[in-house]
Amino acid sequence: MFAPDPLCYLVSTKKQASTRDKRPKKDISSDQNSTGKISKTAQKMHSYPKGDVRHWQERVRKVDSPDYSVQIAHQGQRHRFPLGSPIKEAAAKKALNIYQMLRSNGWEEALLKFKPASASPVKGATVGDLLSAVTELSNVRVTTLRSYVATFRRIVADVEGIEATAGRFARCGDSRSTWLTNVDAVALAKLTPDRIEAWKLRYVSSRAGRDETKARSARNSANSLIRMGKGLFAKRLLRLVTNRVVLPSPLPFDGVDLFPRQSMRYVSTMNVESLLSVARNELAIEDPEAFKAFLLGLFAGLRRNEADKLRWESVDLDAGLIRVESQSDFAPKAETSLGEVPIDAEVTEVLKKLRASDPSAIYVMAADPPKRKFKVPRPVQTTEAAEPTWSKYRANQSFTRLVTWLRKHGVKARTPLHTLRKEAGSQIAAKDGLLDASRFLRHADVAITAQHYVAQKKRVTVGLGSLLATNTDNHQHLTKPRLKSQKPKSSRKSGKRGI
Repeated sequence: MFAPDPLCYLVSTKKQASTRDKRPKKDISSDQNSTGKISKTAQKMHSYPKGDVRHWQERVRKVDSPDYSVQIAHQGQRHRFPLGSPIKEAAAKKALNIYQMLRSNGWEEALLKFKPASASPVKGATVGDLLSAVTELSNVRVTTLRSYVATFRRIVADVEGIEATAGRFARCGDSRSTWLTNVDAVALAKLTPDRIEAWKLRYVSSRAGRDETKARSARNSANSLIRMGKGLFAKRLLRLVTNRVVLPSPLPFDGVDLFPRQSMRYVSTMNVESLLSVARNELAIEDPEAFKAFLLGLFAGLRRNEADKLRWESVDLDAGLIRVESQSDFAPKAETSLGEVPIDAEVTEVLKKLRASDPSAIYVMAADPPKRKFKVPRPVQTTEAAEPTWSKYRANQSFTRLVTWLRKHGVKARTPLHTLRKEAGSQIAAKDGLLDASRFLRHADVAITAQHYVAQKKRVTVGLGSLLATNTDNHQHLTKPRLKSQKPKSSRKSGKRGI
């Protein structure tokens, strides 16, 4: 029997092994799960091209929803798209449309069309981008939002050195539109905390100089401006605008501290008895409308807007009450501002006489005569909702005359009308206590009343002055003048009789 040559066998074996090594190996790493076994899903999948709808029929899934969704990876990004259909064939067709849009137009347009909630934010966001997003998405009161927007623009203009001419307040013309355009074009990334901090210090120094009284006022104003500017970056607003605007990190006001709280407690310098006497004898006769505003401010503690929009139907002349309530043209400063305000019986009698003089009037305060209105053409694209608008008081002329009268009679405060409200709260606090004063003024917190409105009316002293008067002989030398030629007597007698 012929025996094979061992050498030939060894050579043929190595040749077969080398041939086997050159065969391409199947990469099964993508089809294996964590245990190393090939998943059943991968075993069933066919190698259809991505432009074939059958490719997407194998990849659509139901994830926590009765409708299908698909996850697509492209150019280093991966997103899951809701397909909005429980039918697999319809969902696969939409997935194919998404993929084709993604390849032709990129992620930004694909997300904007098929998944708007995850659309990429605006790149290179500006102040105008932020204000537009906040105006559209926030549920802040309109008047509050206007204050925030106007204040933030003012800070931005100061930080960037944008000239703030008087024309920026004009209702028409190019001055305001030019100023708004320049401010809104500022990139948010340029408003760094260190620049805001530098603006804060400049703001105080430019208004105070070496006058400490002005410096205290400027620090209070700077704190108020910073608080309102920060309002646009509150968490509840940032949560809404992060998908619209690329916000810088850190945010403009991060780490910007307020000045230490300055005392803003009301200090009463008003002689109420004398002021009331002059108001009753002069103001009530010469200017009844200004006298109405005087009564509502001092005896009811109403704010200017509350007095301006007060209707006779909200005045209960029988019960002696004034109700501050929402109207079609009036919204309260806060919900706690709504309520009933009791007034003195004498004030009620005066209001009855004023009511009898004009029984058909709707409002307590008579309105100013209307001004002529000019039609101003408005541009097609405008951010009017985000721009500050100045509220108009119905009885503004009456308030202006009352301010002039108060200043003439010794009320030198910066806000004479609001001083009447502070004086009312101070009088009640001295008589009935801080809590009753807070309720009368309709504050949300009694701390506000204590910090801002209540003056110390009760005379509080050390009480030891009586000890100075027990022996008048002991301190007669404090008041009795001594002559220059008069020498103090020596209490010690000299031993020599004379020289």
